[in-house]
Amino acid sequence: MKLSLHWQPEAIHRGTDRSVGAKLVQLTSAAAISHDIYCEERYGTTDGSRIAFLRSPTGSPPEALWVCDLRTRESACLAPGMIGCPTSPLYRDTLYFQRPAGGGEKVLTRVNLKTMEQDDVFTFRDCPTWRWPVSTISPDERYYVANYRVRDEIYGLYRVDLQRGTWELFHEHADICNPHPQFEPSKGQDILVQHNRDCHLDPDGNIIVLVGEIGATLYVIDRDGGNLRTLPVGKPHTTPVTGHECWVGNTGKVILTACNRDILLVAPGDARARCVFRGLNFGHIAASDDGRFFISDDFSNGRLYVGSIASGHLLPLCDTQASCAMPQYSHAHAYMTSDNSHVIFNSDHTGLGQVWAAEIPDGFLDAVEKGHE
Repeated sequence: MKLSLHWQPEAIHRGTDRSVGAKLVQLTSAAAISHDIYCEERYGTTDGSRIAFLRSPTGSPPEALWVCDLRTRESACLAPGMIGCPTSPLYRDTLYFQRPAGGGEKVLTRVNLKTMEQDDVFTFRDCPTWRWPVSTISPDERYYVANYRVRDEIYGLYRVDLQRGTWELFHEHADICNPHPQFEPSKGQDILVQHNRDCHLDPDGNIIVLVGEIGATLYVIDRDGGNLRTLPVGKPHTTPVTGHECWVGNTGKVILTACNRDILLVAPGDARARCVFRGLNFGHIAASDDGRFFISDDFSNGRLYVGSIASGHLLPLCDTQASCAMPQYSHAHAYMTSDNSHVIFNSDHTGLGQVWAAEIPDGFLDAVEKGHE
């Protein structure tokens, strides 16, 4: 069905950042906490015209799914209640999310952010959904993969076949309590999994507690759950990974941040990772759709940087003035729109978490690639 939305103006123009002259717009301003969605994905249309974001009175579930039009700077509510994090195939306009349905059931819903067509595509019923699903969708939109707890510290992934309307538990492993599964976005044959070694939950099974000295690493499985290949990141190869990583366009490579302030690039089968950049307190990481640029935040001050993946050269884009504190909405979580025109980020500078956009100035990306200001 096609959604009938009530668009409302919220945007506030916030002037020009002193770093490189990026124009700043606070896209949301309602008296609620809004954020641009956790996980290193780009939640928006392929033409860069619209993005999705989440909103709630407290910044905690239940949250509503909203859309913002970057051309008109207006926002509208897509779904009043959803569960966990939505997911989106990189080179399409669709977004998938879980939401509660009648009778205590949960359904998987697909929305096209460009046409505003929305449909329920799967009812979970006996499928073991978790209360905070982190999920991924294959590039052909056939398979939906999300996390669940098997027993004790054994966790797993289930796969929904949207073509057949079936589901199966297809992979389990110790200590993948926060797996952040990500389908490789071009061929969709591999799934990246975050492995939080020495990972435990509190007695209520709610809060993730990381203990021990081993720390996190990453591995890849194929779309059927087998052929596990550990990437040479985290101990003993590097310092533990931070838990922020993503595929780089269609290159088959993964970019990530490590706990010693390194930005690393690695592909399945590599003997070692390449250090792209070293020296700043980078935390979150995202890559442009075309695979040319990385976007990251210096967690010590909230400043955003854009860098060339090929050369490692980077330039500051803007200061987010995010507090980088405990709530996730106080983290920048920046990503670039698909047309490389804006960087979307969070900031709680006003006292509430809000979604912002920095307009990338003319010539800025050329300067990043050429290595000069």
